[in-house]
Amino acid sequence: MTNNLLLRSAPHDYRPWDGFLARVLAPSLDRQLATGSPPGSRRALAVRARRILSPAGRRELTQGWNHVLDLGRRPPVPRTPRGPLCRSRVTAADGDVREMLAVLTGAHPIAVRGAAMASVLLTDGTGPLHSRRSPLDLGDAVREATRQMNPFAGAPAAGADWDSEGCYR
Repeated sequence: MTNNLLLRSAPHDYRPWDGFLARVLAPSLDRQLATGSPPGSRRALAVRARRILSPAGRRELTQGWNHVLDLGRRPPVPRTPRGPLCRSRVTAADGDVREMLAVLTGAHPIAVRGAAMASVLLTDGTGPLHSRRSPLDLGDAVREATRQMNPFAGAPAAGADWDSEGCYR
């Protein structure tokens, strides 16, 4: 249970290099955290876990998801350098995303696994948010990420599975 939270026993002798690696490898580290890797198992994971659970990290996730909701309401922009956004999926999952945002902006601590899942969903170009080819339901994935934010959530819900690559399937 505690390996879902940032461990108190995580190493505190961080070096500047650890912070750099955590920033550069953030997508990979988020995938590892989303699959349940203990944050204290490696320094870069611990630094990333601290960052994603920090008030600034939670604000960053919240801003990213609010931006997605905002873009989902706007008409598509032709020839934009941004990646695609599945607006119909965003619209369908609006309520689920808002529930997740309430947890992210709440005062209670959250588990790193759920925060990492939310980050992976936001940034994975092959996931249900950005790829029409993804067979996944965005609402289901967001609900599972929200559920995993509960520090006592434990294993993924039946039918909700994250593979070894940190991708929801």
